[in-house]
Amino acid sequence: MTAALVRGGYVLTASTSDRIPAVIRHGAVHIVDGRIAAVDTYDALRSAHPDIPVHGGVNDIVTPGFVNTHGHFSEGLITGIASQFTLWEWIHALIRPVSPFLDREKAYVGTLLAGAQMLMSGITTANDMFVADPRPGAPVTPGVVDALDELNLRGVVSFGAGDIGSTLGVQAEFDEHDALLEAARSSRLSTFRVGIGAVGGQSEEMFARSVDYATGGGHGVHIHLQEIREEVTATVQRTGVTAVAHCEREGLFRAPTLAAHCVWLDPHDRDILARNRVGVAHNPVSNMILASGVAPVAELRRLGVDVGIGVDGPASNDSQDMMQAIKSTALLARVHHQQATALSAVDAFEMATIGGARALRMDQTIGSLEPGKAADLVQFDGDSLALANIHDPYQAVVFAAGARDISSVWVDGECSVRDGVLTRVDAAEVVARSRPLAAQLVTAAGLPHLSDLADTAEGARP
Repeated sequence: MTAALVRGGYVLTASTSDRIPAVIRHGAVHIVDGRIAAVDTYDALRSAHPDIPVHGGVNDIVTPGFVNTHGHFSEGLITGIASQFTLWEWIHALIRPVSPFLDREKAYVGTLLAGAQMLMSGITTANDMFVADPRPGAPVTPGVVDALDELNLRGVVSFGAGDIGSTLGVQAEFDEHDALLEAARSSRLSTFRVGIGAVGGQSEEMFARSVDYATGGGHGVHIHLQEIREEVTATVQRTGVTAVAHCEREGLFRAPTLAAHCVWLDPHDRDILARNRVGVAHNPVSNMILASGVAPVAELRRLGVDVGIGVDGPASNDSQDMMQAIKSTALLARVHHQQATALSAVDAFEMATIGGARALRMDQTIGSLEPGKAADLVQFDGDSLALANIHDPYQAVVFAAGARDISSVWVDGECSVRDGVLTRVDAAEVVARSRPLAAQLVTAAGLPHLSDLADTAEGARP
């Protein structure tokens, strides 16, 4: 049996149970064999378990691991390029040229690179959609699972399937689903969802088959929905209703569904999401970078929709820093509504933890610090400059702290980050391995011209 105590001046449990306080002053979490055995004051737990190791200090803040509800490890090697485009332009200029050249090695290394950044910013669960052209006979997406297992990062993995514009046919897309499903079944930490890139990316035949694959197989669904206004218009022209209404009409929402973005929703769309318990992934940073708009987060939450936070992809955020996304969630709501009470620090913290877990229908196992749940924890260094004086621990985490203030991260009771250093992989080795692959990828896809430097290089030369 392996056991430990993780202590802090504040333990923020994210619990909604009457049995567990939301805030425990001078508290601790008792971990046994990867699960949370107890949450209580440090003195009580230390008295009961005097001989087990103790991590953390009297000034630290301990929180549940953060749940990243939407991302794309397929973009792990193309960070910081093509930010001059809005979404549809960006897809055509960057994502489509890259997709044919992604293979299992690039999936593996890109996931190592992006996943390491996630862990360093407190993410312990990553809901991912890998967007690439399938490779018959040589599936790409199992590389994601390999990397997540190596990092010790919990994953909810999907393949962003779509046959419109593809020459490979529908079966190739489902072969990739099958390969990823098998990889997830063999993993300790990864689970599978059916990925649908977007309603507009699948033919009627493929969408119907996707619905059957999800509902018949008992799988969850990960889909982009109504991210931009053009998507709404195109889907209404094609199907007669919005993408949200189309999904309900075709039976997709019979499967547990996580919908990313949901920016351009009318009241009817919002009611459909609430009625079908569709979880929503709010991606404030990428929505701002790609000028997509502001999701109606407050309105959805008032309707009872479970809304989590996503960092989105390394090419659309471009950072994989959950601390930035959490802070941006609160700030974007405030500036959008021009009201300081539009979204509180507690609200943003809830969305990053138990709210994200509920959106993924995983709240029985992750998202809060409660006995019986997986031991996914984040320890903030209370002796850092940013956290020198903690007057309100929620505001300290959401508004004051950054990824640099995270000391250690546990996933399933194992320390994936200790004292600010990754424990499972060597960061310098990951960086070095990624560089030739990234250069190869952008060259093969013909992307160097997308850099702002491409327009100024001549004038910059001596």
